[in-house]
Amino acid sequence: MTTTHRFTRTTAAAMLAGLVLVFGASGSFAQAEKRPTPVLGIVDTDLLLQDSLAAKGVRLERDKYAGTYQNQVKDMEGKLRAEDQELSQQRSVLAPDVFQQRAQAFQQKLQDFQTQVKDKQERLDYSFQQSMQKIGETIMVVASEVSKEKGINAVMARNQLMIFDPGMDITKPVLEKLNQRMSSVEFKDPESWPRNAEGAAPAGGAAPKPAAAAPAKK
Repeated sequence: MTTTHRFTRTTAAAMLAGLVLVFGASGSFAQAEKRPTPVLGIVDTDLLLQDSLAAKGVRLERDKYAGTYQNQVKDMEGKLRAEDQELSQQRSVLAPDVFQQRAQAFQQKLQDFQTQVKDKQERLDYSFQQSMQKIGETIMVVASEVSKEKGINAVMARNQLMIFDPGMDITKPVLEKLNQRMSSVEFKDPESWPRNAEGAAPAGGAAPKPAAAAPAKK
């Protein structure tokens, strides 16, 4: 009997891969003819999602749940392995129809176990993604505020550029403000998410990327 299980680390950086903030856009045709000179700022979103206080706290919570689940899975695997061995030993002494019934019951138990492992993984991923998305949304707000303070009218994510002047990097003040604004974020208990109509956990797909900021009103 073999059983596979993973409590993987999802990639949150993809949430902000397309970060582009634009400020001070013109609202009329006449103004559009006189476009502002671009003043570009760069934000290392990967660093923010790695080193911010809130992100560190989210990963810590995720790892705590993952460790608990791993222990539960390991314990159940041991029980199933022992049951499988016992069933194999009984094959020669049980009537064929009785053995077949027990074998089918064991296979169902094994299938249920694999479903439970998948469910736990999906729920853990979903809780992680929801928490990281909240951080991503706050990064957008904070980056906007820092940019306006520094007279910057456009911001791009560091991973979108190969070469740029280090003086354009505003990651440090964004990180400082992010830590002040959001030192922690709720990590919802994975078991608390409601199941859908089919009884499955919430979809574990990647969290949606934040949309580009709307032009600032003058």
